Amino acid sequence: MKSLGLFSQIIAIILAVVVGFFYVQPTVTEIGEIQTDTARYQVERKKIQEINQQLAQNIATFESVSRADKEQLAVYMPRQADDISIMRDISFIVDRAGVVSTALSYNGASTQEAFLFSEDDTNGSDLGDQAATPHAFTVGITGTYPAIKDFLRLLEQNHYPLEVHQLTMSATETGLMDANLSLITYVDELSLVTSN
Repeated sequence: MKSLGLFSQIIAIILAVVVGFFYVQPTVTEIGEIQTDTARYQVERKKIQEINQQLAQNIATFESVSRADKEQLAVYMPRQADDISIMRDISFIVDRAGVVSTALSYNGASTQEAFLFSEDDTNGSDLGDQAATPHAFTVGITGTYPAIKDFLRLLEQNHYPLEVHQLTMSATETGLMDANLSLITYVDELSLVTSN
């Protein structure tokens, strides 16, 4: 009978090895994969939290603009582009700043770079919800450095929301400076966010 007991012990050991190989090892492997996925999930969740925090900061900055300022921006934004009037105003700014115009041209409207100035929430706003269309102008001027700075200051105070998208400056042989600017102005209706 003792030999039968030894045989059953060997079978029990073999059965334990088989159960360990076919059941416990795949479970341990699966647990390792789950732990790897959990670590990856925690890393991605941290990235999402950072993005959400940045988004919250941007929204807070946007919402810090008062309703009055948003309404003034809507009034300030022209409803149509009159390229001749804009170029005339740029010419007046050139004369007032004491620089010499070497180039002034209208490059046309661009539909590729349409930007939305606000969210889709138009409750209480009588302005439409559409993107503003950029219109590009090229300006070339020559003058002293202080006169060019004065030109840029006056450009900032004009009747159009002109943005300087490119500015290149170089010195001339006469001691003056040449400046070439790419200006963008936006037109169309502006939607206001009424959360303030």
